[in-house]
Amino acid sequence: MEKDIEKIGTSKVIPNEVLETIPDEERGRLFSIMKETMISSFMSNTDPIAEKITAEHISKVLDNANIQDERDRKERKSEKNYQIVYLLIGLAFIGFLIVYLKDDTELLYKIIIAIISFVGGFGVGKIRKKNGND
Repeated sequence: MEKDIEKIGTSKVIPNEVLETIPDEERGRLFSIMKETMISSFMSNTDPIAEKITAEHISKVLDNANIQDERDRKERKSEKNYQIVYLLIGLAFIGFLIVYLKDDTELLYKIIIAIISFVGGFGVGKIRKKNGND
């Protein structure tokens, strides 16, 4: 059994005094587990790119991530600006309809109901798409 200890090199990991207190059956299992662990650690191929990564590479990746975050923030801000412009155009259009169709209220009601239905359906479609219920 001591030859097994020498072969595996467990005396460096587990002191001999501790190994002697372990029953023979359990010691055999321990040796087999340690053999498998050592073999798998030698056999595992590490990623060649991961071995070449330096602190400069990591800092460059972080810098690029920060730049991308700034771009995303600008894009979201411009998207909100477009939404505000669309809202103002829509309100101006409804105001135009109210001013020029105030004499024909029946036609005005039908157009406003159609606009509200379109906007409601558009909003429901956007929400369903956002939630992934396509």
